[in-house]
Amino acid sequence: MAKGNIYHQWNLAELEPFFTKRTPTTHFLLLTLFFTILVVVFFQPDRLLAHTSHLSPLDDRLQAALMATAGIVTLGVSRLLLMRYGSRHALQHMTILIWLLAELIVMVATMSLTAWAAAGGGKLMLPQLATDLMLTILLVEAIPYVITILVFRLNAEHAEVQRLQAIIDATPQHSPTPAAERTLNFYDKGGRLAFSTQAANVLYIEAADNYVNIHYMNEEREDTFILHNTLKELEQRLADSPMMRCHRGYLVNLDNVKLLRREGSQLLIELDGSPKTIPVTKTYAAAVTERLAPQNT
Repeated sequence: MAKGNIYHQWNLAELEPFFTKRTPTTHFLLLTLFFTILVVVFFQPDRLLAHTSHLSPLDDRLQAALMATAGIVTLGVSRLLLMRYGSRHALQHMTILIWLLAELIVMVATMSLTAWAAAGGGKLMLPQLATDLMLTILLVEAIPYVITILVFRLNAEHAEVQRLQAIIDATPQHSPTPAAERTLNFYDKGGRLAFSTQAANVLYIEAADNYVNIHYMNEEREDTFILHNTLKELEQRLADSPMMRCHRGYLVNLDNVKLLRREGSQLLIELDGSPKTIPVTKTYAAAVTERLAPQNT
């Protein structure tokens, strides 16, 4: 069963396969090549050519193409080496950052050398040229990075959802199923399966704006799964389960109720496995006590 939220913000360490797998690397390089061609053919980099056009006999478009080719070749070689290195070593986020920084520096150096050669070895303002090259590279790579990382993340999340669904589909279904052994499936706002566990594992569900926190037992300790959905929708989906609304901000698993007690004018629920005390409001008090009454007789 799922033990964590697959829809969380990723860091570079979690994006390691993006830099080490053939498919995302190929997609990134092809997109970068495509946008580079657009820049060279339709939006000639005048700021870069201003450094060399007055010194070189070559056509401006040809100069831009030579510099772009040097950059793309350097980028391709760097990513192939990174893939090979990543296949043999575990990449840490700092390793990836250092590699990308070194890649950018080498690309700037290679393209600067190409510009110098295109200018016939003439005198260039290399610091200013290097700065302009660095900004151009970052701008050209920005869209390919965004597109390929988004596609990579969506594919990874889709694969995880399919894995969860396969586990559920492979679980033998018996009729009737004891309540404690039932599987509760939790779907996000888009209707995608995000989390699944046995009903007996769920303690309570807590509202948090447009999200809910599902508190459940995970290897004898309380854990939390953050789901993009509302408490109202979950209440409807779980109507035939032990989960019941006891407060505008809580659903509670009645099968895990250890004690129902009154403190002043307030009804409180204590649960097995959790130190949390769940309040019961007057709106739901009668329904909760009625559901719990058969268990306490």
